[in-house]
Amino acid sequence: MVLRLVGYGGLVVALVFLGAGCTKSASSIYPPAASALTETQHARLQQAWQAYEAGDYGQAMQLVDSLLANVDAVEAYFLKGRILLDANAFDQAAEAFQEALKRDPKLRGVYFQLGHAAFLQGAYRKALNYYLRELEQNKIDAKAQHPDASIDPRTLAAIYRQAGRACFLLDSLEAARRFYLKAIATDSSESETYRWLAELEEQEGRKDRALALAEKALRLNPGHVENIYTFGRLLLQNGYVEDAVHFLRLVLERQPMHRGANYNLGRALMLTGEREAGQFFLERARQIQQLSGAIAQARLNAYQSGSARPWQELAALLLQAGQYQEARKALDVAIFWDPDNLALQNDRANLALLLGDTLDAVRRYYRLLQRDSTLADVWLNLGVVLAAQKQYEAARRAWLQALRYRPDDDTLRQYLAELERQRGS
Repeated sequence: MVLRLVGYGGLVVALVFLGAGCTKSASSIYPPAASALTETQHARLQQAWQAYEAGDYGQAMQLVDSLLANVDAVEAYFLKGRILLDANAFDQAAEAFQEALKRDPKLRGVYFQLGHAAFLQGAYRKALNYYLRELEQNKIDAKAQHPDASIDPRTLAAIYRQAGRACFLLDSLEAARRFYLKAIATDSSESETYRWLAELEEQEGRKDRALALAEKALRLNPGHVENIYTFGRLLLQNGYVEDAVHFLRLVLERQPMHRGANYNLGRALMLTGEREAGQFFLERARQIQQLSGAIAQARLNAYQSGSARPWQELAALLLQAGQYQEARKALDVAIFWDPDNLALQNDRANLALLLGDTLDAVRRYYRLLQRDSTLADVWLNLGVVLAAQKQYEAARRAWLQALRYRPDDDTLRQYLAELERQRGS
């Protein structure tokens, strides 16, 4: 039974490939303890964090503002800053973080978040200064035996790593190396540190050293696409052409529109004498480069905007490029700026399905129908999910509801007829 989702304006139209529902989690630098809050207030703060981590920025902001209306909580200001930062409302985020600092000058994590805001805007020197202040705050706490002075090694390593990245982008390579090595000494389990250090060694011409570091990153996290790509690209640079072909093909199995993998695979195939195949991937890389330019411009427009439309346009381009996680983030931000846009909500639910998060998709469909039960496309999409889960009677009811609001839809009638045939067999 071939079923398709319906997206408003064609933003998300995809075949349904359903697996087990997944849960999304996000780690935070220094999540506040909220010890000064009542049990009810603490529960509301936790609910806000959960909404934030699920990408439901509007719901998270409502909960935070509701909390702040009743209590002047530093933890709520911290989370408000995180929400606004993810929505790229940089000035407002900075104001929220400064409000948190006013209430607790020793609150750790704020300088890191301010550094992240500067980093996202390309102000790498400013970002580095904030990262250094965060590190200094930790030293002060440790010397003063602050009650919360203990710091998770992974968190400390993340600060070192980001400081190193800022130095790398400022072309201060030796300083970047020192921070990366500190990150590894603090926590040697994070593959990103090794991958970034490999890029540094590559830039300085030590390609064999870079390859060894890229291999280390891949061993730590073999499923990460950028780890596979970096290793494959450095295999090619070190002359291991056939091995490079293997790993670059692995990247394209996961991300067919990965520009670097297409380009380097094209080069590798040319070296092995497969000129026709090599030309194909080189040409595709050229075409993807044009799309990448459009994405870069759309991203700039979105970052400079406080409205939903630029984020929606960015999401459409990211989907075209196969960058589904980035598209998810763009749609989440678009919904934050225009929470009453039901078309965006439907597209976000469809994207959840594309990412394999069935539970989130169904939850979003039902939430949409609570707001407007006449949305035929949403009933149709909900039926698609239910039919794929072999909940045939529930799918039938959903499609009958859709037909009620769109009685002349031949696609719906075909789905219902096919469903009856499957139930009969």
